[in-house]
Amino acid sequence: MSVRLHDDDVVARLRAGAPGYPDAGPDAGRTLAAARRALRRSRGRRALGSVAAVVAAVVGLTAVGPIELPGFGTFAMPGGHDIDSLPNQGEPPVYPRQRLLDDVADLELQVLPVAEDLGLTRYINDGAAWGHPACRVFTWSHGAFRDRDSGCANADDPELPFDTESEAAFTRVSGAIEHSGVNVYRIEEGGWGPGTSFHLRDSSWRWNWYYSYVPGTPADAPQEERTQTRLGVRLQVHVSGDWWFTVEPDD
Repeated sequence: MSVRLHDDDVVARLRAGAPGYPDAGPDAGRTLAAARRALRRSRGRRALGSVAAVVAAVVGLTAVGPIELPGFGTFAMPGGHDIDSLPNQGEPPVYPRQRLLDDVADLELQVLPVAEDLGLTRYINDGAAWGHPACRVFTWSHGAFRDRDSGCANADDPELPFDTESEAAFTRVSGAIEHSGVNVYRIEEGGWGPGTSFHLRDSSWRWNWYYSYVPGTPADAPQEERTQTRLGVRLQVHVSGDWWFTVEPDD
């Protein structure tokens, strides 16, 4: 019989050394990833609860631009960075350090092995939005495939319609992403610099964010690299090992 744990139970078990969580087995990675994220959610709710009234008041005033809340960072308002995208920590904005470490650990455990096993070079899972349908693109060891809806494909696009095998492979990648808890909608090998990039889904009109797995990253790699582009600063943060996090202006 299974027992449903509330976030507080998960937090208590994690603080006690995670008794009862499997450290091996087919679902171990998924369980531990979910536990880590439950801990973050619990902490986040407790912190945000104490400032909920402040945020409500600020929204009511329809303030323009980022709002700095002491002890909690910057919250975006209309005219600032998108509320549903990454936190405004720095310029360009990036995730907090611990979030970066958690995300790359989950991607390396759940998604990267599947991508490598399938020989994946391109995965796009673009959901439906106003004016266009959902669009999937998938290039792997068995060929290149694309949804052939007119809103997703041009007549001269070379990709084939999805076959049964590619549908199954696409679903496998989507499942790995879901298990990781990292909101990735696009994976590309070599298209966005060296290595394999894992792009975060967002509603931003200003920034793009993605993780990159770059084998052979030197141990003495700089903590960050800033490059001036015609649209603004492109920031690459070395997270750990062969993993990087990039934020760059959206063109």
